[in-house]
Amino acid sequence: MAEYPNVIPVPKPELGSYNKNRPAGKLLQSQTLHLREALIQHLQELVAVLAIDPRSLKTEGDISSYVERATAILDTHVANPKAK
Repeated sequence: MAEYPNVIPVPKPELGSYNKNRPAGKLLQSQTLHLREALIQHLQELVAVLAIDPRSLKTEGDISSYVERATAILDTHVANPKAK
């Protein structure tokens, strides 16, 4: 897990502890707002990379920078990261 330091294991809730109809508490609402802000930042990074026209990249350095940024975004979408 050293390669993915932001992965936090979440234990399964005890049976009967989850009630989808119970009003959400302040902590859960706050965590949802933080998650939304992280998604917005991620979206802004994605938009910035997509704004680059790949045909405008002329040097190996230009392409290397583009690939690095793009793969950093895609790497966050790995469904089941495997430790090496």
